[in-house]
Amino acid sequence: MIIATSAAASPTQLFEGEPRGPYETGTIEELWVNTVLDDPSTADPNDKRKMMVQVWYPASPPADAKRAPYVINPQLYAKDHWVQKLTSVQTRSVLNAPFAAAPSRWPVLLYNHGSGQPQFSATFQTEFLASHGYVVVAIGHPGSSNIERFPDGTSYRNDGQTWQARLNREDRMLDRESFEYGFVNSDLSLFLNDISFVLDRLTTLNADRNSRFHERLDLSRVGTLGWSLGGVTSLQAARDDARIKAAANLDGWAYGLAGPKGVVTLGSERPVLLMFNPSNAGLNTPPPPGGEVDAMNMEASASAAMHFWGLLRRSTADWYHVTVARTNHVSFSDLPLFDAPKPQNLQPRTAHAIINNFVLEFFDRYVRGVDKTPLLSGETSYPEVTVLRRPTPARK
Repeated sequence: MIIATSAAASPTQLFEGEPRGPYETGTIEELWVNTVLDDPSTADPNDKRKMMVQVWYPASPPADAKRAPYVINPQLYAKDHWVQKLTSVQTRSVLNAPFAAAPSRWPVLLYNHGSGQPQFSATFQTEFLASHGYVVVAIGHPGSSNIERFPDGTSYRNDGQTWQARLNREDRMLDRESFEYGFVNSDLSLFLNDISFVLDRLTTLNADRNSRFHERLDLSRVGTLGWSLGGVTSLQAARDDARIKAAANLDGWAYGLAGPKGVVTLGSERPVLLMFNPSNAGLNTPPPPGGEVDAMNMEASASAAMHFWGLLRRSTADWYHVTVARTNHVSFSDLPLFDAPKPQNLQPRTAHAIINNFVLEFFDRYVRGVDKTPLLSGETSYPEVTVLRRPTPARK
């Protein structure tokens, strides 16, 4: 789903109010090029697959270091893109800060953005996870990130035969048929290949004495997560790439997951966390006050939820299905921070705290191996949250 935002003028220090972990954080943004892949999302057969990658990591910056801007390279986006209104916003990370000295190696999380959003559109989450001791690598997938040019001077135009373009031509279908067609036939292979490429690149950098990442990454402990389309891509990546130990889907529908090799069809062999707003949860939630609903959206949500329940039934690893009341689709991103508050929704920072704490516990348990995870176990809870878990096997 592509989400627009008005991106109203925001305070420079907007991210100061977001909770943090024990570490200061650094960030870098770089252009990475997959030189062995001609990019099928463009009409030029000689285009190599390029992507902007932003990394957040535990750091030891100087006390007087300048904070990184929210949009590090605004010139890469159209002049009327919403990020242009946020060029004065600062994050709490420091550009090119040195890694924190200890421990020597850090677990890695791969973040995948929502459709039509840049890779930094969940800085509330990527900074938070880095401040708790993860190296978080956000992959800007061209064809889904709205980028128009790269720092090397080349332009990008999404004019290839992408699955989104093919689906848009299926105008003879009824809505439900169109949803089901997308859940089965959407092709995530290009984005999945990006994830594998980034993991390969991190392996190379971890071994390179001249790299800032030299021997700082624990690539035996890798997880992946994402919002919307990035979330469902993360679920499939954990099914396809054995290097990934766990995956979290934040409010994404099941596009591309119900085909013959899809994780919905086969089930997951890795632990999964599914977090949803109520309309996407498939728990027969009541309509909002006044009873006004978007029937097409509810039908699509119900269809996606049905597939996710099938995924969980077929999965052999632990799973968690979490619903956060009074949230909507954009609650799982930075976008509510930049818009006027909506009284029917949780305050953005409240929603972010709930989402972040569940995601942190999930990866702490299944990537780091932490035993005590009170939110996942049900020892503690939020009144806004419903948690369903994989049933505990019956004792013999």
